[in-house]
Amino acid sequence: TIMIANSLAMRIRPTILLFGDSITEFGFGVDGKIGWASLLSSKYSRRADVLNRGFSGYNSKHALDVLPSVLGSPSSADNAKVPLLFCTLFFGANDCSLPSARQYLDIDSFDKNIRSIVSTIRRESSASEDVNGEESNVPVILITPPPVASKAWDHYCTVTSPRPLSPRSNENSKQYGKRLLAIGQDLECPVVNMYDLLGGDQGEDSYGKYLTDGLHLSEEGNRILYGGVMDVIKRNYNYLLPLEDGETNIGVPLEEKIWSELC
Repeated sequence: TIMIANSLAMRIRPTILLFGDSITEFGFGVDGKIGWASLLSSKYSRRADVLNRGFSGYNSKHALDVLPSVLGSPSSADNAKVPLLFCTLFFGANDCSLPSARQYLDIDSFDKNIRSIVSTIRRESSASEDVNGEESNVPVILITPPPVASKAWDHYCTVTSPRPLSPRSNENSKQYGKRLLAIGQDLECPVVNMYDLLGGDQGEDSYGKYLTDGLHLSEEGNRILYGGVMDVIKRNYNYLLPLEDGETNIGVPLEEKIWSELC
């Protein structure tokens, strides 16, 4: 724990919680590249704060274990209830490793963990009223594992950045994504199908350009993920879209007056 002596009382804007593995952790970009979280933060600038809670290398079991630390306790002096617009849940890329990998988790355990995480987030968040005045759960958007370029990933692990092998297969990624789609239907959580968006069935020569190392997203892949999240919001939660200048319909408005109203 870092000891910080200084503190400042300040109001927190409505928040967007991103909970996931390395693809979330790197979501603000790596080596100067644009990431999907930075695009989301820019879109909601002056409207909401994006909280990145990405944990590189984590599978859904690790995620369930760390979730109490992520959410905190409202009764603790170190935590405060914050208004939550929506949450993204992006695990599975490590779960769907091949069984010899340390991070591998069988698909039924993955299923159980994702359901538990969604349930916990909903339970710990206060229910709100939707645009029709009816009580609703906090929106939780699920994201499937992207396709994997297994040869490129093996090369990265053995040559580019030597480390213990963590073998992957594109077929596993596809199957875990299918299970996540079923979970989303059961729990009424919309799903961003990254496997399909990146063309997972079209071969590594096609979708490889969206990956930096066979596993993690390139800048173009990040842009596609951002677009997928925004499309899901538009289709399912249009009242959570950012209001643009001059718009008067339902949405998330800019904070405070625009400058031309002040002078």
